[in-house]
Amino acid sequence: MQSRLHAHDAAHQPCAASPAHLAPSRHPAERTGVPASHPERRRHGSKQDRCETGRVRVALVAPGFPTSLDDHHKPFLLDHARALAVAGAEVTVVCPAHPDAPRRHVVGGIEVHRVRFAPRRIEARVALGESYRVFSGLSALWVVPMIAQLALAASRHARRRSGEGTVIHGHWWFPCGLVAVAAAALAGRRTASVVHIHGSDAAVTTNAIHRWLARRVLRRASAVVTVSEDLQDWASSLVRRPRGPHPPPSAEPSGRTGGPLLAVASMPVGADRLGTPTPAPADGPVIGIGRLMAEKGFDVLIEAVALMPPAAQPELVIVGDGPDLTLLEALALRRGVSAEFAGAVPPNEIGEWYGRARLVCVPSRREGFGMITAEALAAGRPVVATAVGAAPHFITEGANGFLAPPDSADALAAVLTKALQTELAASASTTAVTLAPFGAEAHAAALMEIYGQIVQP
Repeated sequence: MQSRLHAHDAAHQPCAASPAHLAPSRHPAERTGVPASHPERRRHGSKQDRCETGRVRVALVAPGFPTSLDDHHKPFLLDHARALAVAGAEVTVVCPAHPDAPRRHVVGGIEVHRVRFAPRRIEARVALGESYRVFSGLSALWVVPMIAQLALAASRHARRRSGEGTVIHGHWWFPCGLVAVAAAALAGRRTASVVHIHGSDAAVTTNAIHRWLARRVLRRASAVVTVSEDLQDWASSLVRRPRGPHPPPSAEPSGRTGGPLLAVASMPVGADRLGTPTPAPADGPVIGIGRLMAEKGFDVLIEAVALMPPAAQPELVIVGDGPDLTLLEALALRRGVSAEFAGAVPPNEIGEWYGRARLVCVPSRREGFGMITAEALAAGRPVVATAVGAAPHFITEGANGFLAPPDSADALAAVLTKALQTELAASASTTAVTLAPFGAEAHAAALMEIYGQIVQP
């Protein structure tokens, strides 16, 4: 099924001045996006409403956050926070402690509060994006103090701003969407909650207990934001209400009338890190980029290359780290595939790897959005991707890439063979138009519009 995506339901130009430490001249990516005249930017509400949301206080709650500008873990969350700050929001991040970061520090102009909740070894795995693996068996008991400590920290942040509207914005419905809803309830009536669904959180909602908890979290949120319309359909099935704009939720303690506002806002594409697109080298490798874990499908990519005729097998480079590194190295050795595992690289160096690629392969079993597909096209590289997340929206088959069904080495081998025999070009001008609604400015404008509808006057 083709994923139906848009950057936002309604977007406005930010009206408040940017903080000096986040001035546009220092962060060129945050100047990109959709101009006010762009047809994607459908307007709702008044200019006055938009200006009133310009000084909203936002506490972003996430299971992890980059420790520096060079940290490769979830750099899109830093892009997200900085885009909101440039749009005029006062942004603070609340997240679990990281063994290599102080409890309070500033990353890229964003204030970050890191919360202790468990032994360092548990906190380290959570910080590396392994929450769903960590919280199994007896280790699942640590989720309780994590949620409690994050909720208390986020609610304290909101209460310090008494008399001002505050949004607590939780990423992934579990655990941080649950944290956002609980923290907003603790903080009081002038605090709204946003639950942002990314895809992996929906994928792990697999049984009746998970769905019961997800339903309770989403129904109590002021707004539920998803990175794609397919995920919005999933969220809508839990809250059981039609999609689309509706009046802001009630401020009565007994609950919200009409349920949460539902909207779509993908994470911003960090085009500033990619450099100017250049022609793809004819003798370059096929490159895969991402976290080395089962859902990213790099085992399928290795199997697919092994199935190609020996003379047609491309040089393969996989950039990233993760828990499946040893398994993937062993698989490549067993299948006779020449694969270079380059490890993780800082975000500001990722453009160099895209520049080396003849094409980029994104073999994911599932994606909520698919940032690598968007980045590769923005870097001027053709893409072979599985038909999940944003890939069907971005890829025009035979022009800038090809699609394959997920979790099928045979199909991916056939598509890779065809792609390597076809002259593909990710036109920089076409790609810019395609990706414009997913830039930092449009992303921030969409969220500021959402905040404006849910923050109580």
